[in-house]
Amino acid sequence: MFQKGLSSIVFLCVVFMNTAWNAAAQTPQELYTRGMQAVRQGKHQQAIQDLQRAVTVQPDYAKAHAALGTIYLQLSDFPAAEKALTLALNINPDLLQAEANLAVLYTKTKRLDDAIRVYQNLIRRQPESLQVRLGIASAYQQAERFPEAIEAYLESLKRSPNLAAAMTNLASCYEAIEDNAQAIHYYKAALAVEPNLPMANGNLGAIYQEQGELDKALPLLETAIRQNPHFTAARYRLGLVLTKKREFQRAAAEYQRVIAQQRDHVGAYYNLAQALFRLKKREEGKRAMDAYHRLNEIAQEIDTRERATLMEPSNPMQQYRLGLVYAKYGKITEAISAFQATLKLDGDAHYALNALARLYILQKTQLQDAVSYAKKAFRLSPAPQYLQTLALVHFQMGARESALKAIHTAIEMEPENEAFQQTLAEIQGLDEKAK
Repeated sequence: MFQKGLSSIVFLCVVFMNTAWNAAAQTPQELYTRGMQAVRQGKHQQAIQDLQRAVTVQPDYAKAHAALGTIYLQLSDFPAAEKALTLALNINPDLLQAEANLAVLYTKTKRLDDAIRVYQNLIRRQPESLQVRLGIASAYQQAERFPEAIEAYLESLKRSPNLAAAMTNLASCYEAIEDNAQAIHYYKAALAVEPNLPMANGNLGAIYQEQGELDKALPLLETAIRQNPHFTAARYRLGLVLTKKREFQRAAAEYQRVIAQQRDHVGAYYNLAQALFRLKKREEGKRAMDAYHRLNEIAQEIDTRERATLMEPSNPMQQYRLGLVYAKYGKITEAISAFQATLKLDGDAHYALNALARLYILQKTQLQDAVSYAKKAFRLSPAPQYLQTLALVHFQMGARESALKAIHTAIEMEPENEAFQQTLAEIQGLDEKAK
């Protein structure tokens, strides 16, 4: 069964008041109004400036804090969004939309237990809210709490029976608990409402492909990739169907497209090699098979680490080692999740704090968190490598003096370390260019 994605359901809903723009706005309310006007015009930075001025003049202006948090959320600045939304709710706990947006933030940042907690509170206060029901259903699904996700999607469909995306996600949950009969039922129901929905077509086609019903699978998978050419999993399944139908030329072309979209797709390389051998293209087939063997070794290494984690789910070191393997092979999102899981098990795991900070530097995201993690790692275990991490993040943030101070201290602790000298040279090299 290939990895299921969530169909697109928009939970984020912000209502901005329709008010006139006043170029001379100075009161907090006028600044708020002007900020909302800027949002409607897509001028997010201008909106942020106006709203920040509003809360500077009136620090307890909850609506302005909530609006700031929502804009930051839309811009994927999650730390700033969380700070603003939390402050808004501390001032006025009755801002239900701000609370819903905080739940969205927790879901986006994979803090699913927090998201579920907030959604549960919202359901108690707004039991008929479809937005909230869909939100908690998605959070349950991403947390792999499938029975609860199923119940939440069913409750959503009671309130809005023709939501094709919700039916698709519900069907995917039934697949996860191996209830294919219900999965097929809800995929078909979704397609009755939206016949071209890529996820429903692709997932239903995959079920039929696994069941050997190739004639049913083929048109569904073709529709899925026609509607979404980047639906890699559906394209791979289409290749498998074509292989079974002995259409090796078409199958090879689909596997090549899969590889173009996902360079480490082990199965695509293997099946491409087999198709090429069938087409008497032995040299090309051999190259594909060689690539398969290399990738399969990597996949086995990752699988070994994942199995170790499953065997010892409460062992932070197993989570950390899994993160290292993910990072080694460029699976950065998975590595971040593994290091976060390590810290959830042991908040003082200095090695995981440093590793997570390094990945944030690599991704150029959450740099303030990276500073905090590197500093905490060094407090817990004064290793000079952690100071190098601190220097690198300061360097990326443009804090030259802080970067130099950190790397000089690291060099004093370990003068012969070439990596530290290289970091110093990079920082000084930027200074030379600036001159």
